[in-house]
Amino acid sequence: MLDTFFGSATLAAALRLSIPLIFAAIGGCFSDRAGVFNIALECFMLCAAFFAALGTFFTVNPYIGVLCGIVAGLVCSLIFGLFVFHLGSSAIVVSIAMNLSAWGLTTLLMMFFWGARGSFVSERLVSLPSVNIGILNELPVLGKILGGQNILVYIGIAAIFVMWFLMYKTPFGLRLRGVGMNQKAAQTIGINTLKYKWTANLITGALCGLGGAVLPIGGTSIFSENMTAGRGFLALAALLVAKDNPLTAGLFCILFAYTEALALGLQNIGIPSQLVETMPYLTTILVLVIAGIKQKLSQGHRRPKPAKAS
Repeated sequence: MLDTFFGSATLAAALRLSIPLIFAAIGGCFSDRAGVFNIALECFMLCAAFFAALGTFFTVNPYIGVLCGIVAGLVCSLIFGLFVFHLGSSAIVVSIAMNLSAWGLTTLLMMFFWGARGSFVSERLVSLPSVNIGILNELPVLGKILGGQNILVYIGIAAIFVMWFLMYKTPFGLRLRGVGMNQKAAQTIGINTLKYKWTANLITGALCGLGGAVLPIGGTSIFSENMTAGRGFLALAALLVAKDNPLTAGLFCILFAYTEALALGLQNIGIPSQLVETMPYLTTILVLVIAGIKQKLSQGHRRPKPAKAS
């Protein structure tokens, strides 16, 4: 039982399962920091997953599939930005519309290109190969967890720190946060707020594209309807709880992925699958509740005491 909870196989699976969430969450951090509440991460990831699978199928090259996934994520972000930034549409309404249409669109395209429903498997749908890094493989404990993963796993881990540095340690990140905090003040000092919102939106699209591409070609070699299965919303929960900090959001994504990996392990010891499959979502709700309670308590401590009548 202890090996199921803390074994190297479970921790390695948690790391692998966290990568789609990490890419989507740290990408969403930039949009939210720029003052754009984008909840269409699910749509971005699902479209990217399909086109990554499609690109891999036609070229038998998973790296081209990854590029197709990034392009698909960027196209989704362009559509989102066109409606929100230039046509004045509500970001929430556009996000809901995109999320609802993504499942039907990818299913339609799946039937058009492959003539299949449900799921599609093919020898041409090649997954990314494992990368063997000698130094990692020689580590006593971490070697079994970090070693033998595909390239996007290592890029995802590095992206957490790179995007945190970009947001908090560069002039670009400072201006981006300024745009989100007070747009009028940012415009007063000469910052092109629309430019920064577009940049943040495109970063979100590209990173969600990477996250979506991991799903079909990160080791499974399969595409299925609604393949994201709520991962975009898990990533959204992670960035909201983390208050748009990529480093903290990445840690929450690993926590959510750990519960998913643990659920897979618990199924093998006789626990009903219907119960264990709810664990990632129950964990998300629990984290949101704890974060809400903590915020309420902190606000209560900061509230000034009423002055006594003389």
